[in-house]
Amino acid sequence: MRPLITLALMLLCGALQAAPQCENFLGALGTYPKGIEYLGCHQEPELQTAPLIATYRVKGVEAAVAERYLQQTYGMPRLLFMCCMWDSFRHFHRDRQSGIGYEILMASEETPINERTQWAQIGFFYITVSVNTLEP
Repeated sequence: MRPLITLALMLLCGALQAAPQCENFLGALGTYPKGIEYLGCHQEPELQTAPLIATYRVKGVEAAVAERYLQQTYGMPRLLFMCCMWDSFRHFHRDRQSGIGYEILMASEETPINERTQWAQIGFFYITVSVNTLEP
């Protein structure tokens, strides 16, 4: 009887997936351009899905490389200028190996610069990668 209980517990534990932890999500998914600087990760428990949010920044002069990387690797849409900033809108990416879903967003700080050719004049662009810890 004891071997059956042990086997059942092993099967149950194997089926359970560890809850995501706050970390450098882009780093966990692979290598990324050197110009992208990881700033840290925190959780927002008061939001409906209690997401873990990793934050990054990239200098304006290197933003096109970061945008191209996020587009090619994760399918993020091209940044558009709206009102007072460049924004990609949130994009959802599911990692095939882990099954974890990531929301990716890239946006500039507030700026009057509305031409891509002048991105080098923007101080920083910010990237957020979020993982929900609760179902909506």
